[in-house]
This record gives sequence, structure tokens and C-alpha cells, in this order.
Amino acid sequence: MSRVVRLFLGGLFNELTQDTYRRWFVYQMRVSQTLLVASFASFIIGLVVLVLRRSLLHGDLMLGGLVLFYVGIMFSQHPGFTRVMPSPFASLLLGALSLAWFITYVLGLWFNWVWGLAFAVYYILLLIKGGLGRIPLYWPNTFFLSGLVSFAVAVYTGGLGLVTFPIASIVSLVRRVEGRQRPWYAIDLVYAVALPIMTYFIRNFITVALLSLLTFVVIGVPRGFGPGFKTIYSRAYPVGSSLARVTLVMAVILSLIGVSVFDVLHLLFIGFIAVIMSVLCIPMLIPGILWFSMR
Repeated sequence: MSRVVRLFLGGLFNELTQDTYRRWFVYQMRVSQTLLVASFASFIIGLVVLVLRRSLLHGDLMLGGLVLFYVGIMFSQHPGFTRVMPSPFASLLLGALSLAWFITYVLGLWFNWVWGLAFAVYYILLLIKGGLGRIPLYWPNTFFLSGLVSFAVAVYTGGLGLVTFPIASIVSLVRRVEGRQRPWYAIDLVYAVALPIMTYFIRNFITVALLSLLTFVVIGVPRGFGPGFKTIYSRAYPVGSSLARVTLVMAVILSLIGVSVFDVLHLLFIGFIAVIMSVLCIPMLIPGILWFSMR
């Protein structure tokens, strides 16, 4: 039984030999790289089809690519966030499920939700094994877990709710990179529980305002940025993360004054998600992922 669990869910660091760890790590990183490259291709194709005035396909490619991007980012960090190394089978299965969902989603096939649910459930199981708890290492995974549940809601109900998955991933990353991994129970648990519910009602302007407000509250406003943000890779983060927070406030206001839900979500896509991608994920994480090689 333990062998089956290890095959499907990976192994704790202290259960693996050094050679096994290195071999499994290569698979995990290669899958992450594949998902990131696929997401970049999706973004490029999405821009091309926009020029061709295929707006619906553009939206699907950009939103689907966004999901793949954050799956690649978060999975690349999985061992460091959980102290569990996915097995080669687990890495390949997760990558296959996410790509199967993406392809069927972009093609508009009705059964894309089956692949999406399978992906979400499987990733949740990977996260549960050694990835949840109240200690600072594990606590930000609470937001990512909520994002996976929200993703499952979104793929089943359809529509714009997919945007909550990258938002939840960003919350988890921001809390880590800004050194605020400890729990704020009164705020964090409300956000984690409410996110799947807000995903279901995402087409309501009050929901979008509440999503933006709660996201702003849960990431907070840092008192300052230490010397860790003065390197060439992280220098843009203080400015970019501040602009992203301003976008959240703007989204609250615009939602409440009657701007359409689609336009406000597009603002969040450009001014919050894309900005954090540009100042956190791409300069601080992507180089180490895409240029990884195991000798």
C-alpha cells in the first residue's frame, strides 16, 4: 500500500535516497518547464488571434495560458513548499491532466470539465500529503488549496471564475516572498473559505468587489521592503507589487460604481495578475526554472 501511495503522491524527503531525489526532481522540473513553455505559447497565440478579431478564442487562450503558467510556477516550488517530492509518475500525471484540460478547454469541448476536475482533485491530494499545517512553511499553501477548489468550481460551472486560481496562487506567493507566512486566522480562513463561493458567483459585481477587497486585505500592505529586494532580479518588485495593490483598490471602486464585471476582471488580469507575473514570477522564479539542468 505504501508503494502505491508513494507512486501516486510522492515521498517525504527523509524517505528518499539522494539518487532517487535527484531523479524525481528532474521529472518535476521538466514538467514545470513544459507547462510554462505551453503557457507562453498560449499567450503568443492569444495575441495573434486578437489581431484576427477572434476575441472569444483570445480570451480562452489567455485565461487558459494563465492557469498553465501558475500551475507550472507552483508545481516547480512544490518540494520547497511541502517537503514532499512528487514521483516521476505523479509529475507526469499532473502535467498530462493539466494539458488535457487546457487543450479541451481552448477547443471548446464540453468534457473539458472532466479533465479539470481530475487535475484539481489530484493536485489537492498531492498538496494534502505533507503540505498543509499552521507552521509558516505550510500556511500559504492554504490559499493555493483554496485556489484549486475554486478552479474545480470554475471548470464545472464555466465562465470567468478561472481567474480566481491565479489570484490564489499570487496570494500564496506574495505572502511567502514578503516574509509573512504566519497565519492571520481571522482574515486568512475567511478568504480561503470564501474564494470558491466567490468563484461560483463571479458574474455579480458585488462578488468582484468583494474578491478584490479581500485579496487586498489578505496580502496586506508591507511596512517596507528589505535588502532582499535590492538585487537585479527583485528590484522591480516593490514598485510592481504596490501598483498591483492599487489595482485591487481600483477594482473595488469600479465594481461598485457600475463598471461591467468583464471590464473589471480584465483590469485585474492586466493590472494585478500580469503585474505580479512581471515583477515576481518572471524575474525572480522563471530563470531558475527554465534554465534548470541536472548534471
